[in-house]
Amino acid sequence: MPRNFRITGIMLHANAAPCAYHCRYCQLATSKPNPASFTRYAALVDRFFDWKETPGNEGFEVWPWYGNSHEHSIEEQREICRLSLRQGFSCDSVLLGGLRHRPRKEMRDWLEARRALGINTVVATFSGHDAAHDYWNNQQGNYRFQLETLELAAEMGMRLQQRILLMRDSVPTLGSLLDDLDRIGQTRKSTEQSASAGTDTVRWAIPLFYSGRARRLETQRLDKRDFAALPERVADILRDDRVNWRSEQEWIEHVKETSDDEKAEESITLLLKVTEENLEWAAAHSCEEIVETLSERYRAAAALMPSRIELCEGYGDTSNEKVYFNLGQMERLWMEQYCIHHPGVLNLRETWFA
Repeated sequence: MPRNFRITGIMLHANAAPCAYHCRYCQLATSKPNPASFTRYAALVDRFFDWKETPGNEGFEVWPWYGNSHEHSIEEQREICRLSLRQGFSCDSVLLGGLRHRPRKEMRDWLEARRALGINTVVATFSGHDAAHDYWNNQQGNYRFQLETLELAAEMGMRLQQRILLMRDSVPTLGSLLDDLDRIGQTRKSTEQSASAGTDTVRWAIPLFYSGRARRLETQRLDKRDFAALPERVADILRDDRVNWRSEQEWIEHVKETSDDEKAEESITLLLKVTEENLEWAAAHSCEEIVETLSERYRAAAALMPSRIELCEGYGDTSNEKVYFNLGQMERLWMEQYCIHHPGVLNLRETWFA
């Protein structure tokens, strides 16, 4: 059954920001930046925002992204905030992941400069306590750096967001992590969405993604029994969308039960991987031409790609009780298995599931 889809937007994805380390669970295949002029990148994003405001394109979504790390100059950060506002989103948070470790005074200055731009929330991701976190983040001392930065941000009156990745080997250390985080200040259990709703500190835990380097860590993924055995303090901070998390076994059953839904249109966001070479190409083409070129690539991929039910029936594991937090993550694994058996379609996977 061929894929039935419609194009609803484009992601302008520039993995160009420097990353000070290379987390073993990174959602990207590599954190090594692929240089792309920020000025030219921002001009391309503005061009697409202008284009979507023309008659007939109002519903088309534009999603800028300039790197997994917020290691930006203050001038770049100011422009990123401006682009976020054009997109219709606030620019009120900064991520600690990938930042170069700085002394406390330098870090205070760094945060102050960003607070002057309207950024009032500091986001830290933890994958265990102390040495366990440093191992998974592949950076010695990163646990202490993030913890001390959260303490500093709290002293400065900024909001905090604490994300915890659930890894089988580090779950036993999470009690000590929560003790350290609790010492920073009062934390309210909250959802991801409420980070901007006036809460001083939000905290939530999620399973591993299935993308990038994290695809190699399936032995670290929690299964149904692991979740049932989580300490109460950890179970209490699972993100609120946990009601939709399923094991692979359950996702297969879900796809079979909803197979008729595949007749409906699937919304697809195009991906343009922004590099210096692609910036040259984009500069020579209109937004319409860029969208049409990428759309043709997706149509070609859709013509070759198995349907979701064919993927799960042919490449799913009905005995797997490991938990994945949405169907898109689950489908990546099935597509990975499909590509192992059909090595000539690797570009298909990269087009659709990048």
